[in-house]
Amino acid sequence: MLIIAAMKTHSLLIPLCALFSGISLFAKDATGFVYNDLNTNGLMDADEPGIADVLVSNGSEVVKTDTDGNYTLPVTDDTILFVIQPKGWEVPVNEVNLPQFFYIHKPTGSPKQLQYTGVEPTGPLPESVDFPLYKIDDSDEFSIFAFGDPQPYSMEDIDFYRRDVVEQAMLEEGPVAGVSLGDIVGDNLNFFAPINQVTAMMDRPWWHVYGNHDMNFDVEDQEMADETFERVYGPATYAFQIGDVVFIAMDNVLYPNHYTDSLYTGGFTEKQLTFVENLLAHVPAENLVVTMVHIPLYDQSYGDTFVDEHREAFFALFENHKYTLSLSAHTHTQNHHFFDAEHDHWPHIDAPHHHYNVGTTSGSWWRGMKDERGIPVTTMRDGTPNGYAILHFDGNEYIYDWKVANGPDDEVMSIYVPRAVNYKASWSYALLAVNFYNGSEDAKVEYRIGEGDWRTLRKMDTVDPQYAYNRLSVDQTSNPPNRKTLPYPVNSSHLWTARLPTNLDPGTHVVEVKVTDRFGRVFADSTSYRIIAPE
Repeated sequence: MLIIAAMKTHSLLIPLCALFSGISLFAKDATGFVYNDLNTNGLMDADEPGIADVLVSNGSEVVKTDTDGNYTLPVTDDTILFVIQPKGWEVPVNEVNLPQFFYIHKPTGSPKQLQYTGVEPTGPLPESVDFPLYKIDDSDEFSIFAFGDPQPYSMEDIDFYRRDVVEQAMLEEGPVAGVSLGDIVGDNLNFFAPINQVTAMMDRPWWHVYGNHDMNFDVEDQEMADETFERVYGPATYAFQIGDVVFIAMDNVLYPNHYTDSLYTGGFTEKQLTFVENLLAHVPAENLVVTMVHIPLYDQSYGDTFVDEHREAFFALFENHKYTLSLSAHTHTQNHHFFDAEHDHWPHIDAPHHHYNVGTTSGSWWRGMKDERGIPVTTMRDGTPNGYAILHFDGNEYIYDWKVANGPDDEVMSIYVPRAVNYKASWSYALLAVNFYNGSEDAKVEYRIGEGDWRTLRKMDTVDPQYAYNRLSVDQTSNPPNRKTLPYPVNSSHLWTARLPTNLDPGTHVVEVKVTDRFGRVFADSTSYRIIAPE
């Protein structure tokens, strides 16, 4: 078991028992089978064989089934047993496409005083806890959806989610599964049921990550905060495999928060880290490992939002695994962060760890003026339109795309230029700003005017000017719109700028933009600005 020494946090020395919750003494053994459910009835029939070498876990230990499909794991009276979907197999799904890969053992159920219903008493431990699997034609090349923060606060928001995002995603043919990266709902856990029904319209297995708005806030113990989530989705920390890619979902919301003065913060428990350590012992070094959390692993511009020591302990587990990616959401912005060995305790000098903070389906919390469909134009604070990501995997390599909700397939950027400027205007230039929504530091952005030479734009850490104009103009009206207002802008991590000349011949000038992303793919778009002749 991984042991993490006591550490100093915010000038306060905290003993190990206070740093991590969730350490339990196992009281008894559970046994069971993992089997090929040939007739898909969810029961282990006499002619259905067990499956060897399948991983099963109690949330801490990870074991392989024997040649007959048997496993044994210790449990307490608060344990979720789960099978880790292996390559070439799928777990069953229920009527709303939620993977059925777990068995909850809580003989007395969740605490009864919770505002939102937790787990009902499960009674005595069964003699055999069995997990069915279905054989499938698996490929090393596949795609999945990644949805950040659907986060509805009303049934109207769920309808926006359906019409703006889900109905578009239903037309996508490639992805074989999907994941929602936390904040499935906006504090009202009764919305789990209706949003699951809408997400099920995409007719794919759909996995879920636990977010800070999916919690039972009326608890005093970290272990109790996910009781309603567990009832609906199962364990908040688990894993599954598709092709050669191992996906690890982790609850990284620490609530109650003993580290900072905020309500919650990002981090891990020792039990979770032990699970990851035990899991990775079974994962070949050449496999890609994708970790899915809600709160980004890096601190935000507004303060410390992740416990540094927890991240360092997590990174240390990957000493033998350099093919990695991690996904988060939470911030309602889209960002790419690269952790390296020199500054971040990442163990691989030749392979920085890529953390993709995925934009959100809800954009800016379903705020904004409504379009002709009656749906808010809910652009995120960094100028990224709401939508979803599609990640494409090929062995241990991957690429990704951002799909704009209600946008054309080829919309990857926005271009800002003035509509018109005076000839030889003051300062002698006009602003060109390109927001490449899924851009990172190693993208290249170029422009040219007419048939002129291509020039490189400069990456800038600043606000998107079009978003800033749209939002700040609301403050200047004496009759503000009767709709939830978009939030104020924040600096975009994927904005490039240049100075357009104003001393060209009066008239309209076409500006072409060419973007080369970190994978070498080239995208193009164009706009124009007009130079007004002097009087």
